[in-house]
Amino acid sequence: MLDLQRHVLVLADGRVSSLTASEFDLLRLFVENPNRPLSRDWLLESVAHRDPEAFDRAIDNRVMRLRRKVERDPAKPEVIRSVRGVGYMFVPSTD
Repeated sequence: MLDLQRHVLVLADGRVSSLTASEFDLLRLFVENPNRPLSRDWLLESVAHRDPEAFDRAIDNRVMRLRRKVERDPAKPEVIRSVRGVGYMFVPSTD
């Protein structure tokens, strides 16, 4: 669960995981747009308000760090899925 007031992630077991500002912003975008493929460029522009010369793989690194915090197995992501040729899609758990 994403705690919007404290800017933290509350895990299923009740533990709290802190998020960097960019991780929080990225996860908030995913939560606000569930089950929709979101382009890498749109995510990067929305989270970082980047300048056009920014490094395009920066969003991939942020997603990788976020997956380490939200996925059961970050090597086999189920919550934040890659969408080939597009970007990423947040698929909320049904539990």
